[in-house]
Amino acid sequence: MGKIGIGINVKLINGSLVALKNVLDRVKQVDFDVVELPLHGLDVIVGGRIRSKRLKEIKNILKDYPFTYSLHSPESLNLMNLREAEVEKSILRSSIGFAYEISVHILVYHPGRYKSEAEILLNKQKRLKQKELENLKKIEQDILKSLSSTLKDANVILCMENARPFIGEKGYTYAEDIEELVKQVKEIDDENIRIALDFGHAYLSTSLYNKDFLKTISKVKPYLKHLHLHDNFGYLSYFQEKDQNLLIVNGRGDMHMPPGWGKIPFKKAIQVLNPADCFFIIELRPRYFEYIKESKETLKTLIKS
Repeated sequence: MGKIGIGINVKLINGSLVALKNVLDRVKQVDFDVVELPLHGLDVIVGGRIRSKRLKEIKNILKDYPFTYSLHSPESLNLMNLREAEVEKSILRSSIGFAYEISVHILVYHPGRYKSEAEILLNKQKRLKQKELENLKKIEQDILKSLSSTLKDANVILCMENARPFIGEKGYTYAEDIEELVKQVKEIDDENIRIALDFGHAYLSTSLYNKDFLKTISKVKPYLKHLHLHDNFGYLSYFQEKDQNLLIVNGRGDMHMPPGWGKIPFKKAIQVLNPADCFFIIELRPRYFEYIKESKETLKTLIKS
């Protein structure tokens, strides 16, 4: 079975290398095997380009710790943002380059969104026709295919993550529907482009699309390379709802709670997937960071049972 790791929430770092070291020190005490770094919290990519001085500083920090690392590309990255297409492509290329520089083999990527976060907030995006949606998916396919040799040379596997859904925004990205994500990865057809299955997002998505959770996630098995684990109750929230102090009371939204706090059937899901060589990355919101040891022990029990 794969190694257990912890994903560092970007808000714990917020561009501070002092904060990065403090978080790594805390994680070291719990003896995790893997740490997933948020590229957008390191201030190493600015305007699509790698800052060489910052890169050296980060490498000097990481070498002092015993972890294997995975990397999360910037969450703002959107290959369907045609207005800033060159910058978006530069961000992805720089993400791959940074992964290579710090010897990371797993790079998580959020697939393209038809509707950006800003457009959701402003409610200004017109409804696209099916042909336009398919064209955007094809644009993403072509960009990722063009990076095939780059990924191979860097020894990096790009793991496309299934997206979280929201009330009233169904279809803002194809990747909230796991079957559509599988279809996209299958059509890209590249051994260095796989799937990162996010359990929490999948549980919310199958609730939205009225699908069986275990049957749906089983469809990613041929392409599965990476796992994100956190818990919720399967109740969706609106995109505009951000206050976790309120959402936790009702158990709504993408809560990123410790495994076992919500309703996701992790034991059955792991048995269905049987993910032999994946990293098991626990992803918690900062409010739950004090529970990283509990989360690790819970996950170890689930994997062994």
